[in-house]
Amino acid sequence: MALDRLPQSTRIHLVGDFPRHTECDIYELCHAQLGNRLLYYPDTGIVDGEDIRTWLAGADRATGLSHHARASLEALNALKEAVALPAGVRASLSILAAFQISRFAKPGDRVQPDADAAYAAWLMNEIKRVVTDIPSSATDLAVQIKLPFADLAEAAESDAADSALADALLDSVTNIIDAVPETIPVAVHMNCRDGAGFKIQPMHFTDMAELSNRLQERCVRRIDLVHIPVPLVVSDESFFAPLRRLALRSESKLCLGLIHLSDGVEGAMRRIALARTGFPEFALAARSGFAAREPAVIADFLKLHADVALACES
Repeated sequence: MALDRLPQSTRIHLVGDFPRHTECDIYELCHAQLGNRLLYYPDTGIVDGEDIRTWLAGADRATGLSHHARASLEALNALKEAVALPAGVRASLSILAAFQISRFAKPGDRVQPDADAAYAAWLMNEIKRVVTDIPSSATDLAVQIKLPFADLAEAAESDAADSALADALLDSVTNIIDAVPETIPVAVHMNCRDGAGFKIQPMHFTDMAELSNRLQERCVRRIDLVHIPVPLVVSDESFFAPLRRLALRSESKLCLGLIHLSDGVEGAMRRIALARTGFPEFALAARSGFAAREPAVIADFLKLHADVALACES
């Protein structure tokens, strides 16, 4: 099935989190710009370094995942009451995978000897709490794992034990994914940080494909969507060749993050045309999330997503 034949409801994925808006404002804005094209409505809270710092200072002070999940589910409910939404629409809960989280600590913060393992265990407990305490999570929630690929790649460049680093990350993420019930979709976002000095190269496509394959081999349950970010400058179709190593299960969707605000519809369509030589089917997304963007540009960026989808249909 070619991209321009995909149903509208499976056309666009919004990566990551949003800057501080009220929950209902976020969902109303997403609906106004994207309508029924959304795979999942985004998390209404930002999961970032400040959350990790709070956790490092004492887990009892940290905002639990159930708080984020409830806020997004309440916003989805409010939207359902205001407009007719297609069946199967869900709100997202975004989870930052545990990887060298001690780097978020401030001087004087208490840091456990194995902070990553402790944080991963806390995440597992939080997921169980969401599932147990929020019955509507089974039908109305999706989980997005922010896998810190850029951080892993940079750490591997300066650490000969890069395989061990990847294994530890994969073990943690596998445990988190397998803790999510089958009734809740799971998306994996290869986070390459937007505008933070990480340049995606073809070799990174190879590494992302291998990381995704290894993760799928380890997971008992399915992964519903794998998001691969695409840089602004793509010379020709050979740039995407390393992604042919990606071995997605039949129930998994490929999502290419090739929408960039800086070059608009024209640039996105150029990258889409190059990508389609090897991948006729994929969902559309941005390279990375919205959290670092100024609130004033959010509406324009969402509209760009819709405009690119429309261009694919013409």
